[in-house]
Amino acid sequence: MAHLEDLSKDKYTVLNRLLNNQNIMKAVVYNDTSFLDKQDVTNPDKIIFDRIFPHRFIPKTSEQQKTYITIGFGDYRPVKGGSFKSGKVTFSVFTHQDLFKTDYGALRTDFILTEIDLIINSKDGLGIGRTEFFKMDELSINSDYHGGYITYKIIEFN
Repeated sequence: MAHLEDLSKDKYTVLNRLLNNQNIMKAVVYNDTSFLDKQDVTNPDKIIFDRIFPHRFIPKTSEQQKTYITIGFGDYRPVKGGSFKSGKVTFSVFTHQDLFKTDYGALRTDFILTEIDLIINSKDGLGIGRTEFFKMDELSINSDYHGGYITYKIIEFN
């Protein structure tokens, strides 16, 4: 039997990894080019369903210039014993075109994708099993919002 209840837990495990990374939180919350110099984000839970979504879409377009991260889990396949052992997790990162510039030698979206890669790629003990880089590409949402996405294969679940 497939353990579908584990998929929901895995989404929140990954979400919490992002919320616990202050570099990511600051890049998402603060629009300044020097966002790392800002105060720590003390209540990151407030940006869930506002700037970070545990699904692959945002419900509506914002009137404000913002940076977004969406997380999508998919392509799960059963293996011996009926539990899930492989799948993919995709992080989409996009921002308003006026927020791309940073003081850190990288575009805001590239900075965030690099931080995500440091957390996720080839790591054990994430709570979702070992991951392996699968692919990365650019992403355009509309004429104002652009960025990229990065996908990892989940090699084996814990």
